[in-house]
Amino acid sequence: MGQSIGTRIEVIGVLTCLGPVHVGGWDTTAEANLTIARDGTGRPCLPGTSIAGALRAYLTGVTGFRGNRAATLMNALFGHIDSTGRGGSPSWLRVDDAHLIGEDVPLTVRDGVGIDRRSASAAATYLYTRQVLPAGTRFALRLVADTPTTAAAPDYPGGWSGLVRDAVEAVADGLAHGRVPIGAGRGRGFGQVQLRDVTVRSADLSDPAGLVAWLTGAVPATPRPPSEDTAPADGRLQVTVTWRPVTPLLVRDSMPGTVVDTLPLTDTAADGTVRLLLPGSSIRGVVRAHAERIVRTLQGGDAPVGFLDTLIHPPPGVDVLFGSAPPRRRTDPEQAVPDGEGIGEPAGRGWRGVVTVADCHSAGQVSAPQWNGIVTTSPESVDASGVERKDREQRNSARDQARTALREGLGDISGNIALGVSDHVAIDRWTGGAGDHRLFSVLDPDTTVAWEPIRIEVDTTRLDGHRAPTGATSGPLALPLLLLVLRDLRDGWLSLGYGGTRGRGQIEVTGVTFTGDGLSGPWQSLAGRTLDSILTDPPPEVIDSMTTWATAFQEVPA
Repeated sequence: MGQSIGTRIEVIGVLTCLGPVHVGGWDTTAEANLTIARDGTGRPCLPGTSIAGALRAYLTGVTGFRGNRAATLMNALFGHIDSTGRGGSPSWLRVDDAHLIGEDVPLTVRDGVGIDRRSASAAATYLYTRQVLPAGTRFALRLVADTPTTAAAPDYPGGWSGLVRDAVEAVADGLAHGRVPIGAGRGRGFGQVQLRDVTVRSADLSDPAGLVAWLTGAVPATPRPPSEDTAPADGRLQVTVTWRPVTPLLVRDSMPGTVVDTLPLTDTAADGTVRLLLPGSSIRGVVRAHAERIVRTLQGGDAPVGFLDTLIHPPPGVDVLFGSAPPRRRTDPEQAVPDGEGIGEPAGRGWRGVVTVADCHSAGQVSAPQWNGIVTTSPESVDASGVERKDREQRNSARDQARTALREGLGDISGNIALGVSDHVAIDRWTGGAGDHRLFSVLDPDTTVAWEPIRIEVDTTRLDGHRAPTGATSGPLALPLLLLVLRDLRDGWLSLGYGGTRGRGQIEVTGVTFTGDGLSGPWQSLAGRTLDSILTDPPPEVIDSMTTWATAFQEVPA
């Protein structure tokens, strides 16, 4: 028997990508290992299941929905199935597939690689490529929430009416503030979207007049006023790091140039503008590696030999902040229980970290044609008469001409992004001279290039729910560890991007600020303060956390 419905609320708006977004598809291509989801016409889309899952996860951290009753409220809103499979409830909040608005957008391919903690080089078999939607891509969002009239009332002020109304308001506010990430790679800054141009329709379907008005489209759509600047009380700490480069800083593009061997990584938005890119994955990797170094130094141990073991068994504090991979499947019969069960089954669950680091871009930008002109500048392989240049002197002359054209192009964009070419050569260890075929060049951003702040987010609500396998929590170690890493970043101990061992990637941090509302535990004491003020005059909650840290890593007598 179906449930009776009272008030129906419909929210329609434009979901705009603020950064790269990846919702996985089903195919692989020669271009990328991980492709994006597409609809039946072959156009990119955001499946309603992905959006609904993101909304459910977000609501569990919003004040009023979190706590011991969070699971019950989420089951009431989004539906559930009993463990027996014979009972449950439907979802009263439905999300349609979000389809692309306008023409197709050019997709971007992001490279990813794991870094071996012992060699500090690329880990074997951990290179992958991923398609992402560029910033500025727009999708049509439709969300419908129904208020049941005959279902058992939930334990919430106002019953079903209050629960549905507050849930719709919370998710709309979270989407409008860009606080609901969608898709994969959220820890590295993927999935940031914002809801714009919002309209709301509401009608009482239990009333015949309201039902007819809804079916005939006579219910007026009311524009939802823009959200206030005040961030939602969703328990997410925002860390803003303002900085400037001291030495040339870039992340190396996987594609070489024609005149210059190494190009800086860039990001092209949907509107065709190009900016230098410092990926959130690169920043997060540097921060995580330094956090592991701190804890392992205190423990007096080294990183595991296998890279996968590093991901499965991160040090305490690192596991809760940056996550851990699920253990290997039980493939060894000796590890199974006596009746043989467990073979091929997961040995446990992983943990998605609570730290998110957004992509960081240069403040200046250039048009795509301007950048393509610089990247594709190449020596002419034939002379003016069409004869192939075979003489070495002729080829060198052509390269010099191409270099001149490149410098002219760099001069044209220097007002927006200042770049320069630096040449390098490897030294032969036997002769002491230049190594044969070891000359290479790099297109370096100038130190005058301005960059956006580094933005780090910590989901303190999820952090409270982390429990180590032994039942102890790593949560108390997370705050001191994050403060230590930020202190070392401020003091210049960390380098970002390509060529850190050659002096590149050095930065000067000019400020670190903390903001957030609805934060849990000692994290609330950081809100509204700066890193310098916290380290100089730590709040009592921070002192207690540091005491816990010192106790956890105190030296054990021999």
